[in-house]
Amino acid sequence: MKGLSFEPPEPFATQIGQSVILNGKLRSNLPLSLRCTLRGSIEGTFVRIERSAHIEANSCTVQNAVIAGCFTGRLKAVDSLVFLPSSHISADIYTARLQIIEGATFEGGIEMPGFSATDDVTGTSH
Repeated sequence: MKGLSFEPPEPFATQIGQSVILNGKLRSNLPLSLRCTLRGSIEGTFVRIERSAHIEANSCTVQNAVIAGCFTGRLKAVDSLVFLPSSHISADIYTARLQIIEGATFEGGIEMPGFSATDDVTGTSH
């Protein structure tokens, strides 16, 4: 399996520092690096939630996401999602590819296209 990328395909267009508190909708068609506190929603291409970030998103819809900080809410990462060791996630997520690196904490539900909870994951036939 191909490894998931921790970096965007182009440089971060916007970096929002940890002294910033945002309430509302954040939307970008270029890569974002978030170190801030945000309550609301996010729409974008590539979003990296840094270690110092605290995100409470009623809706987060992105192509790809890397999470090193705290995220609570609903997250749809259409292509890929990576949880780094320092991350704390309490969310319902939808993604095509997921990598949870040892040390990350996750609580919530996972939905992945093409995979059903009733699939036989042992590889044995009935």
